[in-house]
Amino acid sequence: MKQRLLTLCAIAALAAGSVAHAQAVQEYSFPNTQQGNLSPPSTLRITESGGTVAAPPPPIRDTPQSVREYERCRTVSDRAAVTNQQRQDGVAQCLKELQLRRQAGQ
Repeated sequence: MKQRLLTLCAIAALAAGSVAHAQAVQEYSFPNTQQGNLSPPSTLRITESGGTVAAPPPPIRDTPQSVREYERCRTVSDRAAVTNQQRQDGVAQCLKELQLRRQAGQ
């Protein structure tokens, strides 16, 4: 009975160790607290877990036709604008149209 209990305890300890190893957390403290240091402990604490970082989205690639349409829209908008607000509104409209073309896959 004791042998079985010892075996179960050993298995549980190994399992707990492997879980702790799989979810290792690294902790940094700044400045480093050393023995005999009279300064108060730091308030900056950074905790880093070993999670995976998501891959960045692929870059947006516009077709040459879509780029030409955007440039044409900007030229017409800039020429028609009299005030800075009209120019900004025109640019916003051109960008909206560009975004719609991107969503449509053109």
